[in-house]
Amino acid sequence: MKKLLTVSLVIVFISTFGYFVLNQKGKKDMTLNVAYPGQWNDLVPTLQHTAYADALMHNQFEPLVVLGSNGTVQPMAAKSWTVSEDKKVFTFDIDTSRKFSNGDGLTAQHFKDSWEYSLKVDAKSANNSLLDVLYKVEGYEKGVISISGLEVVDDKTFRITFKRPFRMALSHLGGTRLSAFIIKDEKFLGTGPYVINEVSKKELNLTTNEFSQETIPYKKVNVKVMDKDESKEALKSGKIDLYAFAEVGQVESCDDDYMNCVSGSENRHMALILNGKKGRLLSNPKYRKAFQYLFFEGISLSEIPEKDRVKSQIDPQIFLPLQAGHLPEDEVKTIINDGKQYVDEFIEATKKQPLFLAHTEGTKWYRAFLKKRGIQLSEKSKEVPGPELMNMYYKTNEPDVLPIYLSVFSGDPDGIYHALGKNGAISSPMLERKLVNDLLEEGRKILDFDKLDGHYKKVSRAVLEEVPFIHFGFLKEMVILRKDKVQVGTNYMSRETGRFTGYSPVGG
Repeated sequence: MKKLLTVSLVIVFISTFGYFVLNQKGKKDMTLNVAYPGQWNDLVPTLQHTAYADALMHNQFEPLVVLGSNGTVQPMAAKSWTVSEDKKVFTFDIDTSRKFSNGDGLTAQHFKDSWEYSLKVDAKSANNSLLDVLYKVEGYEKGVISISGLEVVDDKTFRITFKRPFRMALSHLGGTRLSAFIIKDEKFLGTGPYVINEVSKKELNLTTNEFSQETIPYKKVNVKVMDKDESKEALKSGKIDLYAFAEVGQVESCDDDYMNCVSGSENRHMALILNGKKGRLLSNPKYRKAFQYLFFEGISLSEIPEKDRVKSQIDPQIFLPLQAGHLPEDEVKTIINDGKQYVDEFIEATKKQPLFLAHTEGTKWYRAFLKKRGIQLSEKSKEVPGPELMNMYYKTNEPDVLPIYLSVFSGDPDGIYHALGKNGAISSPMLERKLVNDLLEEGRKILDFDKLDGHYKKVSRAVLEEVPFIHFGFLKEMVILRKDKVQVGTNYMSRETGRFTGYSPVGG
């Protein structure tokens, strides 16, 4: 009998141990492996200036609101909000049940402190990233210690008072640069479901914030930088489960048995920046118009290497076909064709003063594309890594010509302010054109939606005539999944939100 009992205990032990191993294995399998096509740079709200960083940081840092998959504003750190009739005062009910990753509870004071701290820090972009919202707040002045229009009513209530009505305030408050954070031991802590641990500039992992109440299907997420060729092989082999920003990495097909594509709205603009700063060749508006004409004259996708083609129609307009501000195609063609008269003069000028083109590996086809049109490029023209290109765009402004992707809110035409407004978070001195700047400032004051189309048509014309950039086309946000391993969950908001809690294991 004792022998039988001993055997039974051994069996129970083995069974229990086996369950424990399987359970541990199950936990180990709850890891999501992700690839990004480029580097994210700074991963703190104060310095956020890339789309990659914004998407990643939504996992650790939470703004008041967030844009959902259908483009509507949804609660995040604020449970609800009210807006005054004059659209100047926004009052937020803060979700104080949220906790930072050290256990501290979130309060309204954290938002005021975070924003004022961030305004005092030297920006990594050309403008301080918070300016495109906060310059409109009552009491804002450069170097201010405390902004009167940012009011902590009590722990749960945060009130923002703008100097003038601000139609797009809620949408612009949804980026991670306007998140709340605390700093402990020189580390930035957030209230999001994950904590980001940066291994290198090309690799990081996310572990869970143990104080988060959000459902977290994946206990760990590994993220690596991979180019499009490496990512294709990694998807096939199962090394990665998900490829983010696939519209930039440009994986060609979602027809394979093992892949599934999740697409969103067109909110990435492919643009060729023309440096219009004083003293540069392209400070001459006639030359910029000639450049624009040459770019679009007889343009064909066949000129672009197949692997690097934009996956949407070439479109010189900054607004989508059904968006306020979109011009009739005949009018656009007339404005572009006006540059033809300056072409000979422009080509001769580039012979005397060749243009400095800087580009990444993925946009090197621009060299042959521009040379074919007679545009002379200088010997300084070169391929540079993504972070160096961003530094040129925001800080040094060395190149005359620079291809780049710009992310903006595409629902309301005010979204383009992000890139072309004087205080735009991702604007550059290379892009500054007074007429465009003035019209965009005026557009921010409009509350009557019936007036949007007429006004933003003026903006469209100004952009085509002043040519801050040549607008090549739109990229539709896309994520590629291993459909045998990963599925989109019920709480998926949008790719731009970047929350990994929006994915779950197949069958999980």
